[in-house]
Amino acid sequence: MNEGVNYVKIQWIEFENLKTGLKIEKIYFNNDITLLVGLSGAGKTQILNVAGYSLNLAVHKNVILRPYRAGIGILIDEEEYEWFYEINKINENELVINGESKYGFSFEKLTKNKEVVFERRNTEVTVMGYDKVPQPKKDESLILQYSEDKNFDKLVSGINKLYVVETEPAVRDGITSKSFSWLKSKAIDIINSEKQVKFKIFSHFPVAIKLYIAKNYYSEIYNKIFNAVKELFIEIEDINVEEDSAREVYLVSIQVYGKKLLQDDISSGMLKTIYYITELFTMPRNSLVLIDEFENGLGVNCIDLLSELILSERNDLQFIITSHHPKIVNAIDKDKWKIIDRDGCIVKNSSSITYGIGNSQHDAYFNLINRWEFEGKIL
Repeated sequence: MNEGVNYVKIQWIEFENLKTGLKIEKIYFNNDITLLVGLSGAGKTQILNVAGYSLNLAVHKNVILRPYRAGIGILIDEEEYEWFYEINKINENELVINGESKYGFSFEKLTKNKEVVFERRNTEVTVMGYDKVPQPKKDESLILQYSEDKNFDKLVSGINKLYVVETEPAVRDGITSKSFSWLKSKAIDIINSEKQVKFKIFSHFPVAIKLYIAKNYYSEIYNKIFNAVKELFIEIEDINVEEDSAREVYLVSIQVYGKKLLQDDISSGMLKTIYYITELFTMPRNSLVLIDEFENGLGVNCIDLLSELILSERNDLQFIITSHHPKIVNAIDKDKWKIIDRDGCIVKNSSSITYGIGNSQHDAYFNLINRWEFEGKIL
C-alpha cells in the first residue's frame, strides 16, 4: 500500500441515526484543533463517535453495522474526497443473526474532487473506469472492498491516519502476554528485514508494545517520551514494559527511587499521562486524533503540559477533542471552538462569534456558562 500520503484532514461530517432519529447537522472542523464545547448530553461525544465509526467502517472488516445515514469530507494531499453512506435493515426475510436485526449498505457514494468514483444503490453498483464490477458485499463498504485496488491507495492510507485515543481500557487491562509476544515478534521481523524502518508502521500498536519498540529500537522517540514524562514527574528514573506472569499480561512499569512499580501500583493520573505522551510522540505527522473528555483522570499539572504538547509540540496533528475543564477550554482560542447544543434530536453547532459570547478569550468561557445558566440549561 502507498505510504506516501503527507497531508490528511477531516473537513466535515453529518449524520443521522435512522433508529433513534438523532441528527447531527453538518459540522466543519479546523485543520489544527477543534474543541467541542457543550453541556453534558448535548452531543459532543456522538460527533467523535460518528467520525471514528465512519472512518473505521470504511477500511476495517467486522465492524458492527448500525442504521446510520452519514457523510464525511476528507482532504488528502489537496484532493477532496466526500463519502456518503446509508445502512438499513436488509429486507430479505428480515434476516436475524444472534438475536439482532441484520443491516446492510443500501446506499454509498464516493466522490473525488467532485467527480463520482463509485455509487451503490442496493445491489446496483457503478465504479468509474470499470464496465463490469463484482456483486458487492452488503455488509462492507465499497472502500474496503476495493482497498487492494491501487486507485484507492491514497484514500485508504489517509483514512488509516485516524487515531482514537482511549486511555481507560489500556490503563485498566494492559496487553495479554500472547498478544504482546506476537506483536513483538512481528515488529522485530520487520525491523530486521528492512533498513531504516520508520516508526509510523507501528503507530497503531497498543501503547505497551510501542513503548517497548521505542525503548529498544528508536531511542530518539523514547527519549522524547521519557523527557516529557520526567518534566512532570521528576522522581521517575526509567519507563519500561514488564510482564506480570501471574496474570499473563504485559504492563507499563516505572522506576522510582530505585524501586520498580508495575502499572497497577502507579497512580491513575501518572499512568494516563504516560499513555497520552506515548501516543502523542508516536503518531505519524498530519494524523487525525479524536479524544473524548481529554482531562479525565489527569492532575492539573498534567493538563497544563499535555495541552502545551497538543498546541505546540504536535501542531502538525489535527485534533478533535471534547472537554469541560476551564484550563483546557481557556487555553484553546475561542475561534477553534464548536459550541454544541441540542434541539430535540438535532445536534446543532455554532461558532463562538455567532453564539454571542464576547470577544475576550478570558471572558468567553464564563460568558458561555452564564448564557447556559440564563437559559436554564445549568441546574
